[in-house]
Amino acid sequence: MTAHETVDPLQATDPAANASVHASAGTGKTWLLTTRIIRLLLAGARPDGILAVTFTRKAAAEMQQRVTERLREMMGASPDELDGLLSQCGIEATEATRKSARLLYGELLFHPYPLRTTTFHAFCQELLQRFPLEAGVTPGFVIGESTGLIEQAARDALVAETAQGSGDPVARALDELVERCGGLSNADTALQSFLAQRSDWWAFIQGQPDAFCFASEHLTGLLGADAASDPLPDFPNAALRERLPEFAGLLARHATATNARQADTLARTLLPDVTPAACLEAVKQVFLTGKGEPRVRKPSTTQCKSLGQAGEDRLLELNREITAELLDFLDRQARHNTLRTGLAWYTAGMQLLAHYQRIKQEQRVLDFADLEWRACELLNRSEHASWVQYKLDTRIEHLLVDEFQDTNPTQWRLLLPLLQDLAAGNDGRNRSVFLVGDIKQSIYGFRRAKPALMNEASSWLHEHLQARGYPLDASRRSAKAIMDAVNAVFGQPPLHDLLPGFNPHDTHLADMHGQVEILPLVPRDTADDNADDAAELRNPLRSPRVVRENQGYYNEGCMIADRIRELVDSRTLVTIEGNNRPVHYGNIMLLLRQRTHAAAYEIALRDRGIPYLSAGKSLLLDTLEVRDMEALLNLLISPYDNLALAQVLRSPLFNLDSEALLPLAAAQTGTWYERLATLAAGNESPWATTVYRMLEDWRSLAGQVPVHDLLDRIYHETDIVQRYLAAYPATLQPRVRASLTRFIELALEVDNGRYPSLPRFLGQLTRLRQSDRDQPEEGTPEDPGSQRVRLMTIHGSKGLEAPVVFIADAAVAPPGRSAWTALVDWPPAQDRPAHFLLAGSGALRDSVTERLIEAQAEEARREDANLLYVAMTRARQYLFISGTESTRNREDGWYGMVRTSAEGWEISAGGNPYIETGTPPVLSPQTATVSPTVGIDPRLAKPVTVPTVCRQIAPSHTSQAGTWEDGDADGRERGRAIHLMLEILANHPDSDSNTLFRSVAAALQCGSGKPELQEWWQEALQTYRSTTFAELFDPQLFEQAYSEIPVQYLDGDTLVYGIIDRLVLQPGRVLVIDYKTHRSAAPGTIPALVEHYRNQMRLYAGAAKRLWPDREIRPGLLFTACNTLADAG
Repeated sequence: MTAHETVDPLQATDPAANASVHASAGTGKTWLLTTRIIRLLLAGARPDGILAVTFTRKAAAEMQQRVTERLREMMGASPDELDGLLSQCGIEATEATRKSARLLYGELLFHPYPLRTTTFHAFCQELLQRFPLEAGVTPGFVIGESTGLIEQAARDALVAETAQGSGDPVARALDELVERCGGLSNADTALQSFLAQRSDWWAFIQGQPDAFCFASEHLTGLLGADAASDPLPDFPNAALRERLPEFAGLLARHATATNARQADTLARTLLPDVTPAACLEAVKQVFLTGKGEPRVRKPSTTQCKSLGQAGEDRLLELNREITAELLDFLDRQARHNTLRTGLAWYTAGMQLLAHYQRIKQEQRVLDFADLEWRACELLNRSEHASWVQYKLDTRIEHLLVDEFQDTNPTQWRLLLPLLQDLAAGNDGRNRSVFLVGDIKQSIYGFRRAKPALMNEASSWLHEHLQARGYPLDASRRSAKAIMDAVNAVFGQPPLHDLLPGFNPHDTHLADMHGQVEILPLVPRDTADDNADDAAELRNPLRSPRVVRENQGYYNEGCMIADRIRELVDSRTLVTIEGNNRPVHYGNIMLLLRQRTHAAAYEIALRDRGIPYLSAGKSLLLDTLEVRDMEALLNLLISPYDNLALAQVLRSPLFNLDSEALLPLAAAQTGTWYERLATLAAGNESPWATTVYRMLEDWRSLAGQVPVHDLLDRIYHETDIVQRYLAAYPATLQPRVRASLTRFIELALEVDNGRYPSLPRFLGQLTRLRQSDRDQPEEGTPEDPGSQRVRLMTIHGSKGLEAPVVFIADAAVAPPGRSAWTALVDWPPAQDRPAHFLLAGSGALRDSVTERLIEAQAEEARREDANLLYVAMTRARQYLFISGTESTRNREDGWYGMVRTSAEGWEISAGGNPYIETGTPPVLSPQTATVSPTVGIDPRLAKPVTVPTVCRQIAPSHTSQAGTWEDGDADGRERGRAIHLMLEILANHPDSDSNTLFRSVAAALQCGSGKPELQEWWQEALQTYRSTTFAELFDPQLFEQAYSEIPVQYLDGDTLVYGIIDRLVLQPGRVLVIDYKTHRSAAPGTIPALVEHYRNQMRLYAGAAKRLWPDREIRPGLLFTACNTLADAG
């Protein structure tokens, strides 16, 4: 069987099979992956023996959540429903599988080692934390997710080092790099690229004692050049010196104006005082065009008449020979320049990298590149590799990797030892590998993703583990119209040539209504040329200035906004979770290839009154609410900052108007803070007393508690989130809530959570605001019902979907390759890059570099096609494609390709090609419709209403134990000990009692010879071994049992939390047991004791009822002193 033979995809979930799944967009790969995990667990796999790796924390959390939700669904399903759920997973419903499926949720929930769904970086971090000495990293390292400030510090260190003396090799290299790159900016770009590609550099030089020597020899061999021999001084050579005069003479004989000028130029170039460089420029003017292409010389009647046939033939022959020799010389010179530039780049880049690594080491920081590379080295090339692999082998039994098309070469080399170990395993354990991905959705080349690794990994698995390939091409997301459009666009050239593995897509939702429409191409600039001469001037406070180059994109945005308004106003129906309901703005997504013209589309949506959420560049630190919080923190350390105090008082935090601030402004002496203190002391302004007291309290804490704790105190005392929500319109409330939450999170992230001082925290915020790369991510608005159009890049939409999708700016040309960046090629089957060099600007590139760039350009074109595929497959029912004419792209980019593919489509009344499939939906009954109108929150003009505070209660605190333990001096210690003893006995039924007793003594940190401890142990043993309580402790008499189970839930407005001592599952019922160790417990006192603790047990029973709603809940109290189990129901 071949690696990609078509078989039933559900077979890929077989726990005994090794599989690679090639899943097209929307085909249910996440469901398949979680099904695989569930089947592994049902087959008896340890949760901690399963390692599921993906690329984002969000995806890892979603994977864990889906597994948990499906297991919980199985636990509470009826018999028929459970059989159906098992059948969906490809599992035969038997008595054994039904029982296992019902218990699996609880087993996973209380397993001491949880299921590991993680990211690549988190896995690497865990690996290095387990083996820090073997990996050569500092124990207790921290992760630096934002390293822009460290990179700047490294550049500053490099400049400071080279400024000390020009004789230093690094200084000379940096000077040469700046000169050959044409300026400091280009040189800085080159060095930034070296730093960005450091993982590839480390791989390129791995195992080499002299990195520079190895790299320079490799580059010299690749270019076929000699760094010490510049070809320019030898130009022109003797042969060329002989032919140039002959060619000039022939030109003079056919004396056109151009020929005469060129003949004169050539004659002057051969004078003795002309430098080689000047000679070269002159010869280039004669034989090459301004673009560096050969000038075309053809036979002509007048030329032949002037020169004769032999003369004309000789002229054309000389032109060909000299041109060829000139181009060869220019290429040799370009290769020499590339070599010299590359050597300077290596020298300066290595030193920059050394500074960067040193600064991180001083701060005990590892970045993501460090995590990957150190882990890769640890598993492949360290002297401890075999030992580490052995230790991992004991933990990893089943490996699952999601989104494999986004894997980079370092990650693949990291996984390979694990796969090799799985392939070589002969220990009788059931072990497996499951990979899932889609080459068509690989769009992260800028993050070093290598989609070819997907095929490499599939082939490796097939060869070494007999893995099968499972293609998924039937969508469970999109209507047939969307799939028909995808097939039309990618099923024919030119895009089919870029996606050679593309198979026609089908859908499981063929009956769902869908439509794809190509909107008109908008002219690039339709602005009135005489607009600037208009009599009425623009009011800059009311009308934003529209940049002329953005006018076309603004018009396109208006066209899209009008169509969105039409969809909403006409109550177009969309199908969501099986219900047909009118579309609202939150069901619509507007996608852009890049953010270049995003502002024009935002202005258009705003002008048309369309609410939107733009996922643009992070502006968290520039939001008004965060500025207010910064002003407050500044005020706490600089109370004499009048401006900060005024901002804080006017902010929603205190919400004072200008009239209230007049006494502060009118006072003649002191700062505003001193005036506030005076007002507070005089009791003339009630608000002043409250504000001053709060500010003074916070000031006293500012130097004593961590910033996060200080902010938490402020947030809690002022109910700050509610205050800001009341002051903002509804459309902005999700952003405000998210920003305030994100700001307090920053206090833990800044300085790697090392509890910085308040001035340091504020200083770090200032540096972050000034950094282009380290802007903190904005908070994600928690607004699932948001009625706002989502405007985002296609990269940002990966993994998302929407009933309605607009692909805007589809005619824009794809971005070209940036000059002065690293050119790296790492073949999938190799353990290191084939080359690592600096690619200059187009005019300076040599033939070798151009050939390598062209090879990578093909990959870039393929990724560009993938980007369109991702964009189109985000749509569930409606897809609209629009564009604005581009001066750079005469073929109109994606728009032109889609338009060409639309031949044969229907034409709308407006002249737009479209596809429509499925049955037009009918409004579902009892479907609540939501008005699309977004208004202003009326609370803006009302006092802030503080919500009811949620009470907290611990069931064990609802009764005072001391009432029943008078005279029992060691009652608390005795209770703690007996609880621990019963827990250990229940969890280790087959262990030796003496061994368990020593474990108890160690856990309680007391000697095993303590008399009281011996007494308590005998009491616990008697309780545990009593046949009266067999249903609590004998595994043969229950389905499952748990000890010391934490519970937490809301009972009305009360948060209930506590720990259930023993929870036992039996057919049809759940026993909820609480241990009571009172010495005073006796048959005569038990009824009173039960009544005393009845409310506690009611709360515990409520927790169990939420988990097992279909079972009888029986609460009970186990009194160890008198061996009695009392019903507490």
